[in-house]
Amino acid sequence: MNIKKIFNYLPSYPHYKMNIFSGTNSLNELKNTFKSLDSNNILDGEEIGRYNGILKEKLNSKYIYTFASGRMGFYSILKTIGIEKDDEVIIPSYTCIVVPNAIMYSGATPIYCDISQDDFNIDVSKIESLITSKTKVLYAQHTFGQMCDVEAIVKLAKKYNLIVVEDTALALGAKIENKFAGTIGDFGYYSTDRSKVINTGLGGIVSVNNEDYIDKFNNFYRNIPFLSKEYTKKIAKTFILNLITLHPSFYWFGKFLNAVFIKLKIMTYFLDEILLNKDEIKSYPYPAKLSNILANIGISQIENLDNNLKNRKEIVEYYNEILNIYTDEYINSNENIFLRYSFLVNNREYWEKRFSSKIDLSIWFKTIVSGKNDNFEEINYNLGTNETSEYVCEYIFNLPTHNQMKPEKLKKLLIELKKSGDIITKERVK
Repeated sequence: MNIKKIFNYLPSYPHYKMNIFSGTNSLNELKNTFKSLDSNNILDGEEIGRYNGILKEKLNSKYIYTFASGRMGFYSILKTIGIEKDDEVIIPSYTCIVVPNAIMYSGATPIYCDISQDDFNIDVSKIESLITSKTKVLYAQHTFGQMCDVEAIVKLAKKYNLIVVEDTALALGAKIENKFAGTIGDFGYYSTDRSKVINTGLGGIVSVNNEDYIDKFNNFYRNIPFLSKEYTKKIAKTFILNLITLHPSFYWFGKFLNAVFIKLKIMTYFLDEILLNKDEIKSYPYPAKLSNILANIGISQIENLDNNLKNRKEIVEYYNEILNIYTDEYINSNENIFLRYSFLVNNREYWEKRFSSKIDLSIWFKTIVSGKNDNFEEINYNLGTNETSEYVCEYIFNLPTHNQMKPEKLKKLLIELKKSGDIITKERVK
């Protein structure tokens, strides 16, 4: 860690400083998790079944499976459909590194499609030209909680006899009419870590929507292990500590404590983002099932999902009243839950620094695969091939919407940004 990074973690003066993490959890969830640390059913237990049942009801999905992370769920989908070496999966060139990683772990090759500048989702008009005899999967990612045109992707997949996997990691609860994101394609998967719509510490969900694959998925899932009890306890402790250290009332000092706890290995996260080969993952099984102790958090989180999404919309409306990026119709649509309120700006580094006294923005996604900053050829991407994606990476700016956000504390900065003329996305999305 260099000197500049160390200074970023030093305590500052006491004040309410916001961040992107852990903004949906309650004090009761913290207490219950702490009490459960020494229980006999920390790994397997009845809470997993309860959580699955609530998810089925909430998402109107018949077949739900829970995982230790969303990426593990995606990998399991790929293995279930019989991905073979050199098969191709078409994904947007604007995603997280764990997506191409999971594809390469399965033996397949990621193929990158450019995105639309309006909603940062895959440009459906450019998918067909990328389809070859090796194509197996079309990947429908709902970026920042704004649904892509998944119905058009499904139609295209039927034309070429392909599988559609929905990436709903950022869009849990979004829906088209009565169909939830993640239940429209053949498969959908969700992430439930500390930066997502709901937070179970670490976690993922898969919805299997194509009944032709139920038996195969069941057989694959049956042989997936849990994480070790020791590793699971460390994840649960990390969840507890995060709720304290990342709370905006304590974050001015908590960010420093968080860094210390990680350095001392008191806290842990999955660190496979930097690994290009699945065999390099040594600390935990990949994939792994969600533990009972974390499923219990998920029950509470799903029961509060409607309030969670309502609060996010109210925060988005506050931002939009000043910045005027999106139409009211677009904001009010159930297709968009706005995990992040996103737009493009000039002088991004300047504005990120200006906002830093009030909030750590941790802007998504500054590269075509967030979490990797160079050597993109290692993941089969050549710089210069997808102009819109690379442009968006340079200018993207986004604001969190979880319920620990107090947008009024950003009002002066938002007005200053609006008046500066630096906002590129000046037209409302139609």
